[in-house]
Amino acid sequence: MGCTQSEISPQNETPKKGCTDVLWLVIYVIFWIAMIFVAAISFVYGNPQRLINGYDSFGNTCGVKNNKKLINFPLAGISTADKSYLFFMDVKQLRRSLKICVKECPNKKMETLTDIQNFYKQTGSSLCRYDINLNTTTNTGDLNNFIGPCPVLPVYESFPLLNRCFPKSAKDVAQKVFTDFYDLLNSWDTIEQMLSDLYNSWKEMIICVIIAFICSLIMVSILHLLATLVSWIFMIIVSIASVAGTALLWYTYHELRTKQRDFSDTTAFLAESFKNEKAFLWYSIIATIITVILLLLVWVMRSRVSFLAALFKETAHCLGSIPALFLQPIITFFFLVLFFAFWSSVVVCLATANYPGIPYKTNFFINGTQLPDHVDSAAIQAQKINSSASFKSYILDPIEFNPMWVRSMWWMCLICLVWGSEFILGCQQMTIAGAVSHWYFRGPHSDSSPVLYSVGKLLKYHLGSVAKGSFLITLFKVPRLILTYLHAKLSSRAEKGSECAKCGLKCGICCFYCLEKFIRYLNHNAYTIITIERCHFCKAAAKAFSVIVNNALQVATINSVGDFILFLGKCIVTAITGIIGLLLLKRNSDLHFFAVPTLVICIYSFFIAHCILSLYEMVVDSLFLCVCEDRNMNGDNGKWKNSRLAELGGHKTNRQEQNAAELEDLQEKY
Repeated sequence: MGCTQSEISPQNETPKKGCTDVLWLVIYVIFWIAMIFVAAISFVYGNPQRLINGYDSFGNTCGVKNNKKLINFPLAGISTADKSYLFFMDVKQLRRSLKICVKECPNKKMETLTDIQNFYKQTGSSLCRYDINLNTTTNTGDLNNFIGPCPVLPVYESFPLLNRCFPKSAKDVAQKVFTDFYDLLNSWDTIEQMLSDLYNSWKEMIICVIIAFICSLIMVSILHLLATLVSWIFMIIVSIASVAGTALLWYTYHELRTKQRDFSDTTAFLAESFKNEKAFLWYSIIATIITVILLLLVWVMRSRVSFLAALFKETAHCLGSIPALFLQPIITFFFLVLFFAFWSSVVVCLATANYPGIPYKTNFFINGTQLPDHVDSAAIQAQKINSSASFKSYILDPIEFNPMWVRSMWWMCLICLVWGSEFILGCQQMTIAGAVSHWYFRGPHSDSSPVLYSVGKLLKYHLGSVAKGSFLITLFKVPRLILTYLHAKLSSRAEKGSECAKCGLKCGICCFYCLEKFIRYLNHNAYTIITIERCHFCKAAAKAFSVIVNNALQVATINSVGDFILFLGKCIVTAITGIIGLLLLKRNSDLHFFAVPTLVICIYSFFIAHCILSLYEMVVDSLFLCVCEDRNMNGDNGKWKNSRLAELGGHKTNRQEQNAAELEDLQEKY
């Protein structure tokens, strides 16, 4: 670990040197060593195929030839290579029901044992326990039970869904319970059409993604080339685009409604047209509300944006000098995808792992409960086995275990998800802040690549500060997620519980959310101070907070009006891409329910615009903090006198002083 010196220092002080928050880097490394240990255990003992294929009540994974015998039971460890689907003995008691693997799901409703036997003769798929011979089985009182040996009657017609036999009657019940648009989205037939349409419209979606990227770059070019008029240009374009997009949605809805009347005799077309009509009615209503809100905001803010020209000019000048900054969102997205893929793999393997010396609690008969004696006797009576023969009794005793180290693994995964993702985002913010501060203070003497310079300084000296800042966000985000989960569980119960408790949970969630947002905003400004002065995180956060408070009016102006203009740019990209995408999708005759691809295109376009234009927000905040800190440390000798951002703080720049001097000379002369 080396040492470095600050970008600037007061005129009468020696430059500060030192590495920042080394202890927190050590803590973060130790945490990842523990996380790698958890990942190694999950990868060695995990079996993701259990989650994908499903497993029966004896621990056998469906569709697997060689199953490991996890429990001392004759039906454990058998081959299920020809049994690919998981079947529940009683669909009304899924948590308690016996689960077995079957060759085929029931293709019709069965109300008697004879129907089950006929289905077995036709397909070779037995719906009874593996040790039951349906050819010699007779009907007895205890034969059909939620714990077997045969399923509870009636057996509903099912279809395979994620390798599970899903009863079609459940779909019918859902259609009766849910109505209107929510029912539309929960219908399985509609979901199949959605997935099919998304697949068939992949060309249009790729085209629209490219268009969104180009439009975002055009917005950046407007910010760069027309900084003086950018506020008015954005407000005019967003007004036109939002009105045009809303009008196109209403026209599409009217067109679909007219076609439905013209083809009312075609049942299939009527169903598809009705789904599209309903979706576009909702789209049109929502777009109308958003358009009205945007127009009102534009009208209110129209007189408050003229002074932002200096802000956008300085930011455009900075980004023009450091074009490599535009790669930061893409690089960050790439690392986030890799991290989420790793985390998902660990969680899936951990959820299906056979821990050494710890039995499978959830894989046992009826989740660990005992196997009643009458089940075996029912199987004996149904198959007419000689009652004088000696039978070995297998009783699955309930297993109680509470391994704290296994629970700690799940907590480790939760903390890793939040801390790891926030650490990656913190590295991006530190890189941007370092590149901007280096460019600002070094000017023409800066490194040829400020971004690479900033990355190098981050890796050598400031990873500990990023680890500490991201941990503070984790400290408030994890409790918020836990409270949100508890509130959701409490609300979903039949007994809703105390209203006072629910209100307390909501208040706690709100408080943690506000604290998380405050720490997140403070972190970004603290990272800028760290790159400027090379101080530790706490001292940098205190300085950043002091600067924000002393320039509260200017900060509020930048974060409200400035961010509003950038938000308009995101809306412009979304509206233009959505309009083009809708026109392209309407020309594709293979699509049935093109409302979903339209929505996906709009979401992707907004995400792309957000990634690119949010870079402006971070650069603006970093530049303004550099100006304030330069003025505080170096007074009138600082570089802030040459910055346009100083005008926002009400301070006279060299340009303004020169113009004032020229004006005085003209007045004296004439």
